[in-house]
Amino acid sequence: GIEYDQDNWNFWSVPAFESGQPIGLRSGRYLQLKILLHSEDFDAYMRLDSLWIETSPVLATRVDGEVARLDDPTPLRGVAEVEIGKLTDFVVEYAADFEGGGAGFDAIRIRTGGTPMFKGLEMGAQAVEPTAVVEQAGELVVQLPRRVNPGNNEPIRVAFAAEVYDFAWTFDSEVIDSGTESLPQPVLGADVGEGIGTNTLRVLAASSQAEKIRDVRLSSGVVTPNGDGVKRPAEYLLYAVRATGRGGGTDQYLRARRSPGRDARGALLLPGLYLLGLEIESEAAALTRLLLVGVAY
Repeated sequence: GIEYDQDNWNFWSVPAFESGQPIGLRSGRYLQLKILLHSEDFDAYMRLDSLWIETSPVLATRVDGEVARLDDPTPLRGVAEVEIGKLTDFVVEYAADFEGGGAGFDAIRIRTGGTPMFKGLEMGAQAVEPTAVVEQAGELVVQLPRRVNPGNNEPIRVAFAAEVYDFAWTFDSEVIDSGTESLPQPVLGADVGEGIGTNTLRVLAASSQAEKIRDVRLSSGVVTPNGDGVKRPAEYLLYAVRATGRGGGTDQYLRARRSPGRDARGALLLPGLYLLGLEIESEAAALTRLLLVGVAY
């Protein structure tokens, strides 16, 4: 039979739906692409005319990183465990290797999912002030005050706060040379040093939290797509309802959504009851529910 070549290939990455979306692949000599073309027009078809893959020289032979909770740098199970939706302080350590060459870098980008809060930067075990910090939805960019290169290869430590909404989340990172047009270089999850004991850029939702999620509900069961405000507004909140334990039942807010109340062609839906198919996916598990939603005018 055919066996998976786990020594030379990683598993499929999560789907990418937008241009510029990071795919989190480790280094390697070959790429295997799976492209799905989808048309919402029954009478139209699509085809792939060309594919462009851009390459550039590496900034370092290798850059490793590992993440942990700031209050628990060496977790007992070897991986950081967090509570879903709770603002948590993290620390990431980076170490570069220039044995095979590389021009170096002067910035680090971290994919945080939600909007992060920068906490601090250390270079060479000393606290320093970054040249610039960009905190925006989905990522944190830290501009280093000193360039990391073969002549100045200092270890880097970045502290930040972020919320995790997946049962398994990877803080994909990449180093950047802001002074050139070189492509960013992905950081690989690995053992950086004794300061952090995870050897990975991945964090997990604490099992005690993940197992408590039992159901999902909407804050409003009725939407008004025409926006006249007579009934309930078209905006609703999504909650994960946890099972009742010794501390009582609690509701965990997951995400805000807007229901436009329109079909695939953009026309307003007729008044009535509809089933809303909801699927919450993560790298470790998937939660699927059908929710009853009313449309009124």
